Amino acid sequence: MAEIEHVIVGTAGHIDHGKTLLIKALTGIDADTLAEEKRRGITIELGFVFLETPGYGKQIVFIDVPGHEKLVKTMVAGASNIDAALLVVAADEGISLQTREHFDILKLLGIKRGIVALTKSDLVTDDRILEVTGQVRHFVESSFLGNARIIPVSAVDGNGIEDLKEGLMALGDEVGSRHDSGIFRMPVDRVFTMRGFGTVIAGTILSGKVVEGDTVEIFPDGITGKVRGIQVHHRKVERSILGKRTALNLQDVKKEALKRGQCAGEPGSLSPTFRLDASLRLLKSYGKSLKNRTRIRLHVGTAEIISRLVLLEGDVVIPGQEALVQFVLESSTVAMPGDRFVIRTFSPLMTIGGGEILDATPTKHKRFDVKTVEGLKRLGGDLTERVNQVLLDANTVPLALAEVRKKTGETEGAIEDSLKSLEESQKIIKISGRKEARYLHANFYEELENTSKSIVKEYLRKNPHRLAMPYEELRSKILRLTDSVTFKAVVDGLVEDGVFIRKNSDVALVGHESKLKPKDQEILRRIELDFQRKGFASPVEEELRQKVGLSKKEFKNLMYNLFERGILVRLSDKVVYHRDAVEKARRIVLQYLEKYPSITVAELRDILQLSRKYATAILEYFDNIGLTKRDKDVHILR
Repeated sequence: MAEIEHVIVGTAGHIDHGKTLLIKALTGIDADTLAEEKRRGITIELGFVFLETPGYGKQIVFIDVPGHEKLVKTMVAGASNIDAALLVVAADEGISLQTREHFDILKLLGIKRGIVALTKSDLVTDDRILEVTGQVRHFVESSFLGNARIIPVSAVDGNGIEDLKEGLMALGDEVGSRHDSGIFRMPVDRVFTMRGFGTVIAGTILSGKVVEGDTVEIFPDGITGKVRGIQVHHRKVERSILGKRTALNLQDVKKEALKRGQCAGEPGSLSPTFRLDASLRLLKSYGKSLKNRTRIRLHVGTAEIISRLVLLEGDVVIPGQEALVQFVLESSTVAMPGDRFVIRTFSPLMTIGGGEILDATPTKHKRFDVKTVEGLKRLGGDLTERVNQVLLDANTVPLALAEVRKKTGETEGAIEDSLKSLEESQKIIKISGRKEARYLHANFYEELENTSKSIVKEYLRKNPHRLAMPYEELRSKILRLTDSVTFKAVVDGLVEDGVFIRKNSDVALVGHESKLKPKDQEILRRIELDFQRKGFASPVEEELRQKVGLSKKEFKNLMYNLFERGILVRLSDKVVYHRDAVEKARRIVLQYLEKYPSITVAELRDILQLSRKYATAILEYFDNIGLTKRDKDVHILR
């Protein structure tokens, strides 16, 4: 059975212009359900009521938001999820200061469509209705309500109510399918307990779905709980989806740990942050500029967070203008790119601006940094441009698809398409080698290549006796910038391109030759000749070092040179042979194994007239290089 799509309509207007009474006339339901609301006569919590429309393919859900000045933050919490606005203006009073503020909030939150209801029409003359209609038309011109219907209504005698219902249904038909990232996310706007059930959270699902039995995480606090039950429109259901007003009964989570402003989501899907990058528009009606480091109240999702406003492009924002900013939060929150927000003055409370989140997990930025500003502008572009920028922001650390998804809030399929496009245009590099592929921007892949080459060149400059750099030493330096899989991909790529050559456990530059002083070259020849003359009875290294008159470090460096060039071969910790002796021993062992099935250390010792130490080192070396293998006490051809 197909799920009925909800069309969420937010009501906005002055406290006593009759919003709640109008909703009751439309639906038969009183949104003021809390005892405190009844006592005070105002709506202090979001009220959610449903318009029953037989034969209509969608279900209209009203968020009856509060109008009281001190509780505008609640209105922002509700309005951040709505599809259309119902602007309520009392015919007897007309447009008020609070009407203007609520309308500003709706514009800042990016609402695209709506309708206007002139309430209390039974209290005024037709001439007054015409006068207020003209005022409202002028008030909303050049906005999303510029061409909206303005319908006089009376919640007392029912005049205009059916016209308003028809207008709302027509609006609902204009609402298309919501964009869905597939990641479950529901900002919490109500927390309460139900007798026999326990803790319940409520909100509107912004993306994804939730199924009974799922585990959800409450961000940013890291609380996890199992969903014991789900309600939509006061009915128990097994699952709820994007756009639905939903209540979740959480198992083993105390009510005291929960509050409005948190967000229920798929575990691990969001990253708590103390910074948010955004595009901010300052309301023209504010009338004065906003300075850098101004302390403001940020409303995003259902959270209100005290923040400092860091201006990235200038020292002030002028009313009516847009600016790229970073919010430095005094408490952590979670958000997604594309989320709308509103800012209010710290004191006295006044809505002054709003906009869209560009980066929900940014680093600290330098002000007036051209690269930062250009990057943020690209984050406001199409998906491929945004994915490209996300990978640029990641620097030399490759990201998996799931990580890119967290940074963009887009569907897996859409991100895959963007990654494929960027890979085909050679803007990014696919790094394989793990359970899932990861992606690195080509700029930083090239940077890692250049850094690797520079490190090897510098090592060889400082160590002229060496022909190569130890692989592990290079690895330890590059791992300060990236991970081991990416390091291997970079080195393997440089080998494939003919820049590096792998020599056992070392990395060499193709074409590089050691640059030794003539004196060192002469000592090298003496050492080589000494090993060559001694044959199987090779010299003891310490005795040879003293003989040529070198320090331990100098001798070790020159021996490295002979090992790297393959002139000397280390068979064991204490046995080093000239390569001629190794080749001669190889021929002798192979000739012996042509006649006999195996050879022992004692047999080789007798053949070569050596001590057991040398015979053991020879056969163990041949085992290590794969010429022979040990079988108990004998060695056979592998």
